Amino acid sequence: MPAPSKYLDIENATAAELEISEGINLWYRTWGCSEGVPVLFVHGGPGNCVGDYQNVNKEFFDPQRFFVVEVDQRGTGLSTPSVRQDHTHMQAYLDISIHQMSADFERIREHLDIERWLVFGGSWGSTLGLDYAERYPARCLGLIVRGIYLNTRPEFDAIYARASFDGNQRRQAEFDTFFELAASEAERLGEKPLDPDDSERFIRVYETMILAGNKDAIWRFFVFENNLMEEDPEELLDPCKIDEALFPEAQSVAFFEARLFLRGTFDHPIDLLANLGQLEGVYTWVVQGTGDEVCPDLFARQLVSGLEQHGVQHQAHFVPAGHKSSSDGIKVALQACVQDFLTKI
Repeated sequence: MPAPSKYLDIENATAAELEISEGINLWYRTWGCSEGVPVLFVHGGPGNCVGDYQNVNKEFFDPQRFFVVEVDQRGTGLSTPSVRQDHTHMQAYLDISIHQMSADFERIREHLDIERWLVFGGSWGSTLGLDYAERYPARCLGLIVRGIYLNTRPEFDAIYARASFDGNQRRQAEFDTFFELAASEAERLGEKPLDPDDSERFIRVYETMILAGNKDAIWRFFVFENNLMEEDPEELLDPCKIDEALFPEAQSVAFFEARLFLRGTFDHPIDLLANLGQLEGVYTWVVQGTGDEVCPDLFARQLVSGLEQHGVQHQAHFVPAGHKSSSDGIKVALQACVQDFLTKI
């Protein structure tokens, strides 16, 4: 396809807001070429936002060929009211659901008068991207997901049960620092002792502390996962020393992860694998780091197996890398997926 001449670089993206319900506004920005292939970027977390990604999408999308839409999911980043600004804003999102969040993207798509778009997301963005594509397959040109999280009980246990780290002294020590605060809280409340392998009760105790604005709980929750993902030892965070510059991000991630993971795993379980048949006609690319500790590759393999069983056209890239899209192996694989997508439209 010929490259259109007029476009905006990511650094000059156009920002806007859309009211999706009374008092709830979504912030989004667009860049690239208005005549280019539309892309929906689904950020991770949950609780992160577009700004956390430091314009990484320019590594994947040529602004002369694509029209990229990046949305701060409800309650995150610059969408308002933002949990980053005040922990009391959490109260506005106690009923948040993945169905609601996918519907938000539809509102954006309709507002921008986009007929179909490529859905591109990683980590929680893979979860929400899959959900969106299964609910609205006719609106998808394709689906590219990496760092797969399916919101299942085994994945929940893989992170929030101590037994998952058997044989790994470093990770067990990190888990114990994370766990001790919840164990102390259960004791303070006169409850029975907290079992380090009762992942659901563990995170429900944390959620209660997070909703109360407990800064120690918010920070430890955030740091535990951050340090599972971090590949640079110099960038590891201290769970016992709050970095005030990072705390707004921590507050958002801790709340939305606890709320959405508990809701999608226990309260109102979702089953993305069961609905893969809805992706018939939506070519799907899966990118997974085999060294990913926060989203183990076992679950990406389950996704690929499910795509095969349902006859969904797909490609899978398992690479020796970690979780982040900026990891060399992950970045190269995602770039290859985008180029392959261009050959198929």
